[in-house]
Amino acid sequence: MYENNTLSPLPLVCRALCNSLTAAAVERVTESMILLKNGIAVFFGAADDTIDKTQSQKARKVIWFGQLPPFSFPLGVRPERGLPSLAGADACPACTPADHHTESAGRVVYAAHPLTEGVAAPLRTRPFTRFDFTDEWNNLGFGRIRTDGSIWSIHDGCVPDDSAVELAGLYLQQGQEPRYAGSYLTLLDTPERSCLWCARPVGPLDSTEWTIIERFISDWRADDMPCLPSLCSTPAGYAAIATMRLDCDEDISSARDVFEWYRAEGIPFSLAVKTCLPMTPAHLEMLRDVDASGGTLLSHSHTHPADWGGTFEAAKQEAETSRQWFRDNLPEAPVPDLAVSPFHTNPPCALQGIEAAGFTGVVSGIIHNDPEYLLGRAGIAPLTRQLATISQQSMLHGDCFAQQQESVDVHVQALDIQRAARGIFGYLDHPFSERYAYGWSSKAQRLAAHAALVEAIRARTDVLFWSQRQCFDFLRMLLHISLEVDECNHVRANGLPSTLSFRPECRFQGKTITL
Repeated sequence: MYENNTLSPLPLVCRALCNSLTAAAVERVTESMILLKNGIAVFFGAADDTIDKTQSQKARKVIWFGQLPPFSFPLGVRPERGLPSLAGADACPACTPADHHTESAGRVVYAAHPLTEGVAAPLRTRPFTRFDFTDEWNNLGFGRIRTDGSIWSIHDGCVPDDSAVELAGLYLQQGQEPRYAGSYLTLLDTPERSCLWCARPVGPLDSTEWTIIERFISDWRADDMPCLPSLCSTPAGYAAIATMRLDCDEDISSARDVFEWYRAEGIPFSLAVKTCLPMTPAHLEMLRDVDASGGTLLSHSHTHPADWGGTFEAAKQEAETSRQWFRDNLPEAPVPDLAVSPFHTNPPCALQGIEAAGFTGVVSGIIHNDPEYLLGRAGIAPLTRQLATISQQSMLHGDCFAQQQESVDVHVQALDIQRAARGIFGYLDHPFSERYAYGWSSKAQRLAAHAALVEAIRARTDVLFWSQRQCFDFLRMLLHISLEVDECNHVRANGLPSTLSFRPECRFQGKTITL
């Protein structure tokens, strides 16, 4: 459960915007506003004396997150009495072995509109909260919309007026019939201005629904309103990247059959290692084979403590010890600078600590905790200097596989969500041991599930299959790009390497442009 109600949405949204548009797009940041170039501004609902009224009047495109402005400003939204209360509508029972998955009563329903085209079919009606395993995982990848008054909550009780278009509404599922409970996303267009309002202080940054914000900035009303280019997270010609990994909490070599199958199929294999495990010759041999095959070895910490130990110092020590283990025991392999957080817990102090220890990237993101690090778009992790992060919470485990009638359909849906958003789909499993098999009944069952998912991924010819290393290398290249628009309205990408195997792309004025 999220307990930090003191964090401002501003640094999180600012980071998300920089990941989408590059930092070159940001002109000025104040307490309640992010001013982008070309007269585009993002505001956060706040007290009257903290909002720059002059800038709000000057901006041609306005994005407003959270509560309505305390002064007269046309957003196309008004308070409405008599709507159903959404208090507690994010509550969701833990998923049991008898459940396919569990959902909250509160949900968001999207309308058909050019700005919502990047929202895939599985998200067109989405619950505030979904669990696929106990109360930890959401295999479809989106974060939790809360009702607790935090920055992750919704500001409910508003409806669009006659001049606006509702892009998404809030609903309360009670029995068979959903009850309308107000607006979630509303668009108001006038000759002078275009305004997009979201009922959440952080907007949809913890889901691929963030593409709505990107498209509003990069594409909307390109003929008469300013636009800024937005990067795509995948290279030219590909709608998505798929990447797999095993997190080694147990017997590493028990996954030898899985590794050999992926190697025979020519698919890059990624393995995150808890380095305090007793390392038998068979374990070390498999690590060497993964490296030699072109796969990726990541750190899964040294002792696997929650929150990386809970302090900056403890996290830094865990990370340094893990990296030193690789130097001492696998000198032929690169020392990992990529990590997977133990227990998938990521408090800011921990990520700052592992960054100080030399990590450049971390796999993060889970609906259960640390919502700052569940991002709809891969990029620099909020509240760090330059630590890259890719959210991956699609868990291919025997538990979920059994609950969902031995089907991989939910993971295919998660892939299609990323395809619609030009994103990165990551799925994970674990080696197992006599102590714990992660719900798998046998190695044969586990291998068959992986084969079924890979078959479904390959059926989508617009998907690249990369190792974690390849994903982070491409992401890091994107993060070094600076996008600018010249006087002739052409996009210029500064910081591109001189040679590239895969060309990056951006969206601008309704078109996709290869850089």
